[in-house]
Amino acid sequence: MEVCQRTKLPRIGIFGTGWTARMVVPIFIENGFQVAAICGRKKESAEQLGNDLNIPFRTISFQEFLLTSDVDLVCIVSPPHTHAEMAVKALSAGKHVICSFPMALTQSEAEKMLTAARYYPSLLAMCPNPLRHLPAMVRMKEMITEGFCGKLMVCEVVIRRGPLVHPKGYTWMCDQTMGGGVLSTVGSHVIDVLMFLTSERIREVNGQVRTLVRQLPGKVEGFRSIDSDDFATFTLCGEKGLHATVTLNSHVPQQFSQEMLMIGDRGRLTIRGSELFAQANGESRERLIVRDDGPPQSSQSTALGDSLGMPSLLLRGTEQAISVLSRGFETSPVRMQVNRDVVASCATFEDGLYVNAVIDAINESSNTGRWQQIVVGEK
Repeated sequence: MEVCQRTKLPRIGIFGTGWTARMVVPIFIENGFQVAAICGRKKESAEQLGNDLNIPFRTISFQEFLLTSDVDLVCIVSPPHTHAEMAVKALSAGKHVICSFPMALTQSEAEKMLTAARYYPSLLAMCPNPLRHLPAMVRMKEMITEGFCGKLMVCEVVIRRGPLVHPKGYTWMCDQTMGGGVLSTVGSHVIDVLMFLTSERIREVNGQVRTLVRQLPGKVEGFRSIDSDDFATFTLCGEKGLHATVTLNSHVPQQFSQEMLMIGDRGRLTIRGSELFAQANGESRERLIVRDDGPPQSSQSTALGDSLGMPSLLLRGTEQAISVLSRGFETSPVRMQVNRDVVASCATFEDGLYVNAVIDAINESSNTGRWQQIVVGEK
């Protein structure tokens, strides 16, 4: 099997032709990967993206895409309702798979993906979460592990952003049955990073998930209607006693803010945007630990993100995640295999399944008005 000339990196096939595909392709290339193929639902979209980004092989056929010998790793950046089918088929075809969050539309689909990943243990099956790889998050986890906070008691997360609707109007983001909504697309990342930071599974949840705006003049109107959620607030109770509250608000146009507060019996850590602050008990003021490290390196991806209102910190996190993936393959002693120790910070399909279980429980709590236990593997 041929490898990239500069390194031992696998050749990438992109499944999906939306803005995420346009964002990640330049980042892959800047990290030494060869992006060899793209597969999309519409021929014109695949051809256009291929022309714009110099991707040689374009197709709308799953079979052609998976059978090409030019692809070693499939990157799935399509709407969530397509993830499971593509991931299972790609693994069955002997391809490594990385899949965007949320991993699947439902918990049962996520279980099928995990089963396939376990059946092919030599293949990489990963869900890169940009939040995990932000320097502020990495350092926060280190400080929590080192005992700065002591016993964690309370966590608060608030994310405010503009509408999830694409500037051109109605897309899958407006459709709950396709995986749209703030809980699925934003909450999945938050739930995963909370478990990553605290090394604590969630025992039960209580939440409210709402669709407050169903039409937007000039974008979604007439016979079109939004049924995906645009606001969610929920409480998570961890197995070790952590209580976390999360609010996801997509009603703040032209703005993105992220704040995460971890409070323990010895001190607290706070992330605002991409900066980390610390304050131990007895200290009069908080200290800056990690400073904002500036704009993303990829100018092409940054320009696209700016046009769509995508926060630059998510672009930086994506850059870091792909850089980790690159090092994982380059440092492996076995060609076309990944060094598992290097990519240990990346979310696995097991993590993705658990996140789906938590999302299912939050939705059930919103429907019933009651606390819900987290149940994995019985949906």
